[in-house]
Amino acid sequence: MTQGASPRPEGTRTAWAPALVALLGLTVACASRAPAPPEVPPPPRLTVAQVARLLPAKVKGEEREGWARDVLAALDAEEELPSPPVVCQVLAIIEQESGFQADPAVPGLAKLVRQKLDSSAGKLGPLGRRVLEEVLGAKPKGAKRTFGARLDAARTERDLDRLFRDMLAYYEEAYPATYAAADLASSLFGPSSFAAQNPITTAGSMQVSVRYAVEKAGPDADPDEVRESLYTRAGGVRYGTARLLGFEAAYGEPLFRFADYNSGEYSSRNAALQAQVSRLTGMTLATDGDLQLYDKEGEPRGEDSQSLKALLVFRERHAPQLSERRVRKDVEQEKTAEFETTETYLAVKRVYAKQTGEAPAYAQLPNVTLRSVKLSGERSTAWFARSVDARYQQCLARHRQASR
Repeated sequence: MTQGASPRPEGTRTAWAPALVALLGLTVACASRAPAPPEVPPPPRLTVAQVARLLPAKVKGEEREGWARDVLAALDAEEELPSPPVVCQVLAIIEQESGFQADPAVPGLAKLVRQKLDSSAGKLGPLGRRVLEEVLGAKPKGAKRTFGARLDAARTERDLDRLFRDMLAYYEEAYPATYAAADLASSLFGPSSFAAQNPITTAGSMQVSVRYAVEKAGPDADPDEVRESLYTRAGGVRYGTARLLGFEAAYGEPLFRFADYNSGEYSSRNAALQAQVSRLTGMTLATDGDLQLYDKEGEPRGEDSQSLKALLVFRERHAPQLSERRVRKDVEQEKTAEFETTETYLAVKRVYAKQTGEAPAYAQLPNVTLRSVKLSGERSTAWFARSVDARYQQCLARHRQASR
């Protein structure tokens, strides 16, 4: 006791000691917990004016704000926060695919399409060429130009798309059961008639797949109206943005999402799996991102792909606990996020890590050759992805510059 201090009254200790012990206990408990990590603020939401400043300098005047508004509207529709990286991904695709043109012109388009039609007709000899000339020489009632004249004058995707749809409608109505329609459908143009010969399978400022856009619009949508909307600035950006960002994937960088935009959802993820299965089995596989074979409509075909055959060999050698039926069922999910949770996918990753001592890559650029009447030369998905990524990096640089 300190000298001169008054003695503590009896019973005082019982009044404050429990409280002190409790307080000390609380202090120790708090000290033993790890401090809560600081909250990471969400990335900034860009305004119309800020997005407009991210466009390349070649886009002039009011067009800049128009594109900016449509990009923000498309991101809102997909419930995506318009942060600088997300906006720059969309802008990079637009710049790559159309140079910010809602209905892009294709140099030499008419000549390229004529060559394709002549090639189809030439395989049938004189009959094929005669039927082709008959088709192109026709002129619907009230029209000022023949189909052939319209083809020669076609400059944009919409010109050509409308021409083929009009040709199809005309012959379905004018020649429902004559030799011309029969020859055209069964011999020259195949079972889908003119529809199969329409070279416009991607359209608009983001060159989004027409088939994807029609499916996205829903079963009640008019396919022709969806096609027409793709040639508007708002429609092209709306469907293209959905195609780019409308699926979950654990890509560490947008480069692989750009590749998927070109070659199909999860192509980059699946290409990495193909490379790993190839190394484990010694079988040479095309790393194209498709584990199944698909028809022109995107539906799985009946026969086994080389990738599926390799997965079955992998099962026999490295994962006998998997049944063949299990592998086949798992591969059916290759275009979904859920594929990553399948027994087959996880087995490949587990065995690869054990056999090679390496962490299996989640993604790699698919090796796909691109061919189209709208391309003057042969390109690849890897080329496309890297080209878009360069534009994406330039967009981010413009954002950093504007933020200084």
